[in-house]
Amino acid sequence: MVKGLEKVKDIIIYMLYRLLEIVVNLVPEPLAYFIGKRFGDLVYILLKTRRQIAIKNLKLALEVDDVEADQLTKANFRHLGMVLIEFLRLSQLTEENVDEVIEIEGIEHLKEAQQQKEGFVLFTGHFGNWELLGAALALKGFSINALARDQGIELINDHILRTREEKGIDIFSNKGMVVKKAYRVLQQGEGLFMLGDQKSRHSDHYTEFFGLKARVELGPVALAARTNSTIIPVYIARQEIGKHKIFIREPVKVKRNITEEETNKKIRELTATLEDIIREYPTQWLWAHNRWKYSPDLRNN
Repeated sequence: MVKGLEKVKDIIIYMLYRLLEIVVNLVPEPLAYFIGKRFGDLVYILLKTRRQIAIKNLKLALEVDDVEADQLTKANFRHLGMVLIEFLRLSQLTEENVDEVIEIEGIEHLKEAQQQKEGFVLFTGHFGNWELLGAALALKGFSINALARDQGIELINDHILRTREEKGIDIFSNKGMVVKKAYRVLQQGEGLFMLGDQKSRHSDHYTEFFGLKARVELGPVALAARTNSTIIPVYIARQEIGKHKIFIREPVKVKRNITEEETNKKIRELTATLEDIIREYPTQWLWAHNRWKYSPDLRNN
């Protein structure tokens, strides 16, 4: 009985999701973005815990006062509302119009990696519209793969995966034989997106992020070393409504027989690129994520 009710609830939520997708694709772009910003305002009001985490994180990282942290949080939630709308309208991004929507700086780094047929780990974070990032690079002809966590509702999860794959991104679930799959695509000379800004429950490694220790996975560096791949930091930032810019940074080389100390240094180097872009666009990172939950620097707070 309970499972049956859960299934009905999932179907209703899926139908509402698809209805919103239809609506924002039918209305003019300015109205779609207006809906996204108002959705962000609503989430700011309703999700008190996430709002408080975002404000706390902004104060810790950027050393702003309560008023500025609250203003940045409001703008951040509106940004995330627009991220949702842009993902729902992803079908409108094509090979023909991608250059009108998204400017790319440093594309020569990706071209060189692909021409040399060596794998490349694309190090990024929950910054800007990270969904557009993979789609844009795939539409530009790069072989792009990504790990993806399953969403809670299977119907929505399957639809999201189809949406991503329609843009040319090969997705594999972040479970099962995930390491073997990651090895394979890198050894084939393809690109693999890896998010480097999530807290880790199981890792005992830390790196400095905005001056505070944060738990980190060493996976991006370890995979690159074992597959002789390059690591390329890459981010996307909103420039204005409907316009974005991708920043492809200088590749980070790693040795095959890298030591743990060198691995930690490379992780810090990569994390610093994320920190730099966040400082430049402070409303576009996922501040509501409890990044410093396990930080030893905050255990008494």
